[in-house]
Order: sequence, then C-alpha cells, then structure tokens
Amino acid sequence: MYLEEINGLKIGSFPTLDILAPELSVLFFSRKGGVSDPPFDSLNLGHGLGDPQEKVEKNREKVIKHLDLLSKNIAKMDQVHGTNIQIVDSGGPYAKTDGMISKTRGIALAVSTADCYPVFLYAPSEKILAALHVGKAGALKGIIGKAAGMMADEFQADISNTYAIAGPGICGKCYTVSDSDAKSFPCEVTRLRKDGWHLDLPRFITNELEEAGISKEHTLFSNICTSCYPELCFSYRRDKGVTGRHWTTAVISPRSLSL
Repeated sequence: MYLEEINGLKIGSFPTLDILAPELSVLFFSRKGGVSDPPFDSLNLGHGLGDPQEKVEKNREKVIKHLDLLSKNIAKMDQVHGTNIQIVDSGGPYAKTDGMISKTRGIALAVSTADCYPVFLYAPSEKILAALHVGKAGALKGIIGKAAGMMADEFQADISNTYAIAGPGICGKCYTVSDSDAKSFPCEVTRLRKDGWHLDLPRFITNELEEAGISKEHTLFSNICTSCYPELCFSYRRDKGVTGRHWTTAVISPRSLSL
C-alpha cells in the first residue's frame, strides 16, 4: 500500500491496480486529518462510539469531498459480524449487512473497520465488485466464499480472473483470541504464545480466497497492521474498545480516482 498525505488526509492506495484494473480505485482513509478529539482523533468515521455526531459528519464530508462524490452515492453497511451480503445499485445505509456486491459505476462501497479486514473482490472482465467486512466471525462463517459464489452465480463473474484487495487489519502477532476461538480455526493459523492464543487472520483470509478460487498471485494486502501503527490506525483491541473507525472505499469508475 502506498501512503500519501493530501489536504491533511493520510490516504492509502494500491498502485498495482493502475495496471491490473485501472477503472477500480481502492482507498484507505487513516485516522489522520479529521476534527475529532481523543480517543477518536482525528478522522473518526463511525457513529455511535461516543464521538459527537457533528464531528463524525464533518470527517465524512472530508472523505466524500476527496472521493469527488455526492453523499448519496456512498454505500455504507450496518455491520454485525455476519455473512449477509446485499446486491446494491445505489448508495445509502444497508442494515445488518457485512457485504455488498455491485456492478454500478460511481458508487463507493465503504467498509468500516478498526481491526477487522476490509476485503474487496473485483472481476475486471465483468466489472463486478464486492466489498466485505471480514473479522474472525465473518471469516469463519465463510463470507468470502459466499461472496465469490454470488458473484459467479448472479453475475457470471470469472472467479479465476478475480482480484482480491485487503486493506489494513490486525496482524497475527497482535491478535490474541480465546481458547475456544483458537480451537475453531485450523491449527496452521493459530499459535500459542506466552500471552495466550494468537490468530493469523490475514493468513486465514488468504486460505479462504484460495479455496474460493482466487490465487495468491491475484491477492493484494496492504501489509499494515492496525494495532502496530497507533499514529496511523484505530485499533479496537489495542485501544480496549474505545476508539474510532476507518473507511476503506472501492469505486468502479471510467477512470481511476487519483490521490
């Protein structure tokens, strides 16, 4: 992931997409450049966390201005750590949803995170885009495979030619889980350390993508851990649940959105 500061915002992008899929823009909006006070400093984009609503709205306005879109063209989810996926063709809030699939150009699909992974699947031949909120619960329940199956069944997407793009999320060294959670995952993605069980969620996501038909060669990770970089990222676990939320957005457009 390439990070650049533009108009006070620290934004991450995937330059490789300029070659692989120039019509697709995936942007990660870090915690920098907003108006929120600690512990939500400063570009908190999540409501209902204790940050005044007017400050969250000002932060969202900054993001929407950068995307050069109208607020009505932002598709957001009321994420519940499940596997419900909706097919969308317009912006607006989608209740009790952790995934969206769209073929509509100019609609930004936004995933809100603070340790979970924002994962996007894109089939360039068919111009089909999926946006997924992938935490340990959704990953274990198979949201990635479900999305790939829907893309193939509903839109005849060629999954073997589909790309996966994953934004910042928590790494295996930082992600401690309970004994019962660790036992729910394959042993190859868990490790017992002095402080308890650790889950390598990005490795599990990679395995799920491969099982769905998306190769490692078609997978892009940001390689940024939300817990390791407090100056850049919100982290629910590092900050003991009192923190903000980022957005990672993806848009299909006639041209790549520049930083």
